Amino acid sequence: METILVPTDFSEAADNAVKYAVGLAKYFDAKIVLLNAFSVPYVMYEPAFQPDLIPVFYEASKERLGEVRDKIRSMTNNRMKVECISECNTAFEAIASTVAEKDIDLIVMGIVGEAGNFKERFIGSTAITVARKMDIPTFIIPQTVKFDPIRKITFACDLKGTEETGQIYVARLFSKMFEAELEVVNVGSPMEKMSSDKALTYLYIEDKLHDQKHQIYHVNGVDPVTELQNYFRTYPTDLVMVSPKKHGIIYNLLNHSVTTNLAFHLKKPILAIH
Repeated sequence: METILVPTDFSEAADNAVKYAVGLAKYFDAKIVLLNAFSVPYVMYEPAFQPDLIPVFYEASKERLGEVRDKIRSMTNNRMKVECISECNTAFEAIASTVAEKDIDLIVMGIVGEAGNFKERFIGSTAITVARKMDIPTFIIPQTVKFDPIRKITFACDLKGTEETGQIYVARLFSKMFEAELEVVNVGSPMEKMSSDKALTYLYIEDKLHDQKHQIYHVNGVDPVTELQNYFRTYPTDLVMVSPKKHGIIYNLLNHSVTTNLAFHLKKPILAIH
């Protein structure tokens, strides 16, 4: 991990994510790229009279990013490399272009906890959108979460298609980088029985993790999020790893995404992988 992208809107949640990213950057000896995306409000004037506000917003963005950069340097005794980028664009498009241009290895974004049903279903979060659509590993940091050493990683998954993806390899890679124990937790339906396919998947995971300290657990429940929350109360973890599904708009309107629920309600850092 050499370059960590930290998008910020200068909110408390974003400031907290910056602090978490500094902890990660220290651990990996990585560079931080701070990004602020801004938009200019539409003004109902004739084009000849419409003021050019982009330079004004650009300078304001640069100034505030500079303040965040100075705080990071103060926190690290000027030992951390920090780059600042201001872009007039939507947050997601700015993140996508920065990822393409700067060879980003990791994204760290903040999220406000207890956002409420309306925000979760209809407003959503840029962090969730990035986690679903970008292939770069993305840390989602709840506002109250502080950086602590990662000694245990829990990969919450449904095990479907595990053999066809590289997710187990990615989970193993992160557990090795953090020198952490890896826990694979599958949530099934209450009446689900062990099928031959699932048994083979368990054997596949055991084979791929044979040289890594790990455990595999299976819990049953109607609501995956509730079951995972209950599980984490009994078996605490330092990092929850998930693989967001790229659902269509109808699914998003009618159902809660497991990733979205966990991100908004679980007081743990979440790492989205693909």
